[in-house]
Amino acid sequence: MQKIKKIFFYILGMFFVGLGIAGYILPGLPGTVFLILAAVCFVRSSDKMYKWVTEHKLFGAPVKSFLETGGIPYKIKIIAVASIIIFSSISLLAPYSLLLFKIPVGVLAIIGIMYILTRPTT
Repeated sequence: MQKIKKIFFYILGMFFVGLGIAGYILPGLPGTVFLILAAVCFVRSSDKMYKWVTEHKLFGAPVKSFLETGGIPYKIKIIAVASIIIFSSISLLAPYSLLLFKIPVGVLAIIGIMYILTRPTT
């Protein structure tokens, strides 16, 4: 059973690495968040991949910083909160969207903003 868990977390970690790298290329997709999730998966499955994610020269520093301190830089907090507000507003104000869609979007936006604002600032 332990081997199956390791394989599961390794595959999930690789999925998050793919999303994270895509997030560094595609606008609107957060890269660091997915790489943090990948590191959390790799800590349970692969020391080699955990080290690669946390020591990578492009994205390793913010991932490692968040894992060690739980803090988010002030500039990133501003960008993240602004992005949530902008993209959630677009979704909420779209004339074609249903109330069944608008409620979860609004609730998740509020939860995301609250989470970001309650993290320590680094």
